[in-house]
Amino acid sequence: MAVLDIMDIYNDARKKGLRAMRAAQAEGTYPYLPALDEMLGAEGERLSKKNLGVKEIPLDMVVGTKTKGRQNSFACNFMPILEFDTEFGTKWGKVYNYHMEVGISDPIKCYEYMKKFYVLEGNKRVSVLKSLDMPSVDAEVIRIMPERTDERDVQLYYEFVDFYNLCPVYEVDFSHPGGYKKFVELLGLSETEPWPEDTVRMVEAGYYRFKRVFDAKFPNGIKDLTMAEALLVYLSVYSMESIFDQPRPVIERRIERLTEEFYSQVNEENIALQKAPAPHAEANRGFFANFFSAPVAYSERHPLKAAFLYTKTPETSSWINDQEIGRIYLNHRFEGLIETKAYFNCDDDASIKTAITDAAESGAELIVTASPAMMPRTVRAAIHYDKIRFLNLSLNLSHKKVRTYYARMYEAKFLMGALAASYASDHKIGYLADNPIYGDIARINAFASGAAIVDPEIKVYLEWSTIKGNDWRKSFREKGISVISGPDYASFAGNYTEQGVFRWDENGEVINLASPLFNWGKYYELIVDSIIKGTYDDDPSVRANQAINYWYGISAGVVDISVSEQVSYYTRKLLGILKHGLKRGSIEPFAGEIHSQHRLIQDKDAKVLSDDEIIRMNWLNDNVIGSIPQKESLDEDTKDIVEVSGVNSDMQKAAKVE
Repeated sequence: MAVLDIMDIYNDARKKGLRAMRAAQAEGTYPYLPALDEMLGAEGERLSKKNLGVKEIPLDMVVGTKTKGRQNSFACNFMPILEFDTEFGTKWGKVYNYHMEVGISDPIKCYEYMKKFYVLEGNKRVSVLKSLDMPSVDAEVIRIMPERTDERDVQLYYEFVDFYNLCPVYEVDFSHPGGYKKFVELLGLSETEPWPEDTVRMVEAGYYRFKRVFDAKFPNGIKDLTMAEALLVYLSVYSMESIFDQPRPVIERRIERLTEEFYSQVNEENIALQKAPAPHAEANRGFFANFFSAPVAYSERHPLKAAFLYTKTPETSSWINDQEIGRIYLNHRFEGLIETKAYFNCDDDASIKTAITDAAESGAELIVTASPAMMPRTVRAAIHYDKIRFLNLSLNLSHKKVRTYYARMYEAKFLMGALAASYASDHKIGYLADNPIYGDIARINAFASGAAIVDPEIKVYLEWSTIKGNDWRKSFREKGISVISGPDYASFAGNYTEQGVFRWDENGEVINLASPLFNWGKYYELIVDSIIKGTYDDDPSVRANQAINYWYGISAGVVDISVSEQVSYYTRKLLGILKHGLKRGSIEPFAGEIHSQHRLIQDKDAKVLSDDEIIRMNWLNDNVIGSIPQKESLDEDTKDIVEVSGVNSDMQKAAKVE
């Protein structure tokens, strides 16, 4: 290439560098390349290092130099800033010519720190390739591991390293903890063994095909949403295989339909948690809005059609039976204004899809899926049937298209803990838990807190009914425990009195003391009433791009306890006082000093934990003896639920409230 030509090319690159320098100076940031040695200082020598070998790395992640020797030859965007008639300019031109004639193939040498690359050898090669907008470069990579701390960025980086050990790909980038784990789960791939090379290539290819379509739809991106996080939203509804199997127009339509979900993910408060029904007022959206889209007037001739999907039948599950009673109650409460239909045994993706399709084709305007495990198919259906309202029985899942509902049962458990402690003369209570999912850990801790109010020396021994092969009755008997918080619903095949709080007497007979009450009919009534009155879709308390989670409790009349006649009137008085305090908000199970098994959660002067901290609770009270189980130990049905709505049971993280 002629000298004049290469000089023009170099000067064009230099202009880009000078512009980047001026922009950085105007913003008050460093205008040259950062040097990793200066960033880390003497501490860098003590950090552990790992040679990763030769890898193809994204050039947009190459951000600086290893040493400070060459950092002032480049602007912060790696473009040259020295004059062309310098030794540096001449060498840069030779590297450019070599690449155009032969192609740069020798790998550069660099260090990776916190998912950014710093060049030791090959700065000019990087500069040339960046000037040509090349996507990647081969590099000999040495990884420097930061000291493990509680800092968010460090925790996120260690999550990336765990993912990289499975799938050595840099482009998949999450900005929020838990993203990599969820990505692996949605792909259905191994969480412990490195993936085969063809699987890694498949993930890369799927990522880039999705990226091309997404970039075409959102050429400026979505602020604070990484491409991997956008792909995660897509994978929560559709499979990775569909990215290859479906033609581009289909992928484009799906991304279009997911727009609200993408924006919901970047909303820092992306869930509107409603703890009590909003006061009903007639929808008032202005004259033109009401004129063109007035609420539907439901009548006997045009009733609201609602479908309810259950994983089992009322004959095989008392949990389903109770919810089915709630559905039947709706028909009587809104006689003539609502028409409901139940679908049973919706226990896999195919049966859920069949039921939703039938309901939609039958004119359903509301579809309720009564298990967290149904959420993936529910979201997919909600995107497809965008005129139908969808509800899912779960908590803290941020899908704009699907509202969730859940009972604030920890309040009832708090009362039952106080009751149980009044009958445990040996300072020991057994607690049988079901699913380690959002909201349910709070039940355990609220029970333990209520018990400790009555007996400060009480210990709550925790067992899980969903652990494979676990015999909770045998375990409690071996520990000499006679007062137990058992299943919220008694099994049809078991002892009907082994429900709620009960005790075993000297002869092994079961004496029931109290049971939790879920008033699903009341819950459904509150939601359906808002639909009929036209306020469901126009809630002024909900901001744009927020998902709505209903979380009603004792104050809304959807949660209570039933106390046996055998319970003394003094204990009943105590429960009445506590219940009144819960309703008024003067008693809070999670206010003031709280200790987990591992640390102080908050001190005596602290107010009540936030709703998010209560929902995401992944620690256990210091008077609980037991632990949160790992997913691998659970039965298959529970694994499906935990996949969607499970808490993080990593005890290293469970030692603190994030």
